[in-house]
Amino acid sequence: MDLVSWPPWHVLALAALATLLVLSIAALVVATRWVAFWRRRLKPSVDFDEVIETRTRDGAMLVLGRIRPVGSPSLLPPIVFCHGLAMNRYALALDPQRSLARALAARGRDCWLLELRGASDGPFSLAARAASFDTYASYDIPTALAYVTAATGAERVDWVGFSMGGMLAYAHLGALHGEGVRRLVTLGSPVRFKGYPATRAMGAAPYVFSPFGLRSSAPLGWLAASVAPLVWPGLPLFVTRGFRGHHYDREALRSIFGASFSDVPAGVMKQFARWVREDTFNSDDGARDYREGLAAITVPTLVISGDRDRLALPPCVREAYERIGAGEKMYREVGPDSGAHAHYDHLDLIMGAKAHDEVFAEVFDWLGRV
Repeated sequence: MDLVSWPPWHVLALAALATLLVLSIAALVVATRWVAFWRRRLKPSVDFDEVIETRTRDGAMLVLGRIRPVGSPSLLPPIVFCHGLAMNRYALALDPQRSLARALAARGRDCWLLELRGASDGPFSLAARAASFDTYASYDIPTALAYVTAATGAERVDWVGFSMGGMLAYAHLGALHGEGVRRLVTLGSPVRFKGYPATRAMGAAPYVFSPFGLRSSAPLGWLAASVAPLVWPGLPLFVTRGFRGHHYDREALRSIFGASFSDVPAGVMKQFARWVREDTFNSDDGARDYREGLAAITVPTLVISGDRDRLALPPCVREAYERIGAGEKMYREVGPDSGAHAHYDHLDLIMGAKAHDEVFAEVFDWLGRV
């Protein structure tokens, strides 16, 4: 049967499908160019003193951005910073006025910002494609610690982890019985996931962005960059899960969304999705329970949460503090009840306009103890 002899509705359906395909391709091209333009325009002007690439035992590439001490170096050990889910090394060093790493470097500390496998720009390697939280914890964290201690001659480091970066420290020091950390600070790092209204979307993300394994990553960095020019402080709260606009001006938000987010390996997203669905915090093979492992942590630990965090609910963050076995530990929930000027959501803990005084000061004191 040739096209001329097809029933009219067959021809119309074919034409409609062809039109939809052409429009979809055109929309993808326009969106890709839009994101590329804004990524170039919002590219961070962060000057790391060194940017080092090193490989894990399973062949993954890690990036470490170093910010050397300003003025007289402290006698205290170097600090390793680890970013959260869907973020990169710029998250804790983006704005000099809002950067915890730069604030600590100004106090004489040697600061190293870890970028986990797959968080850098460029195509995913095979090792990044196969990544999960377990590979981060088993390979990326020990590799980063070994590199920094070898490069500096320090026996141990201090660790500052935001969100997933703190969860990885819990896994390394707890269930995996890792070493190399003197003092620990976690910000917005949950160990329980039950009752998260905001994370139900995250639970569906790997299946939306990587159906049937067709993608190796969830393009969250791409999506963040696509909305960067549209984000402004006056947006209603129901569309600003993770931050509260009164902590920012428009340029700060555009810079954050355009530069500090990255795509996420599909395996990592699927593991988080399972945790949300099952309210667990364990390895994919079930051999290690990271939540139960918290009791084995003896490193002095400061646990910080935002009082209105909608991505890491305060009770789910506080549970880590309650379970950690360290004799020296502290929990701080930042908000008006603790003397802060306003409520704090997730990103506000590390990027809020007044985080330097209301959050960082506690970190300075904790990491300054001998």
